[in-house]
Amino acid sequence: MKNKLFLGMIGLLGVVLLFHLLTNKSTAPLSTDTEVKIEGKITDQEAAQAAFHTLTTNLQAVNDEDADLYITTLVSTAKEETKKEMQTFFDDYDLENTLLSFKVLKQEKNHMLVETQQKTINKGKKDYRDHIAEAHHTFVKENGKWVIEETNMTNTHFI
Repeated sequence: MKNKLFLGMIGLLGVVLLFHLLTNKSTAPLSTDTEVKIEGKITDQEAAQAAFHTLTTNLQAVNDEDADLYITTLVSTAKEETKKEMQTFFDDYDLENTLLSFKVLKQEKNHMLVETQQKTINKGKKDYRDHIAEAHHTFVKENGKWVIEETNMTNTHFI
């Protein structure tokens, strides 16, 4: 169970890194190359918008290297361990993330599966390969707020 949570958080870290690469490291809102539209099998537009906001906040936190903001976008069980991991990651890497697409694959009252395309560019000195990846984010509603439970990266294309 602990290994599965750790692997899930590593996957989430990868997504965050991708998003960090896609946006500027500033206090400006998350930037995208084009206007990202919420698409897919949407049954509740307000919930889809809330999940989109959570994800863009998550990515902006990575771009700003703000571990405190980052963990506000995660399920409560992942916050403590992830904060330490993210701070270490921020110390090592400077990435710029860009969100390219956001597609709802499955939406239920308290659960949502979203597929995104994310571009990550290395802005730092430490080796990290620029890429575009597909990410599957699982969102759950926790205490009335949509938060990220798990992220899996797939179909990574190095650029």
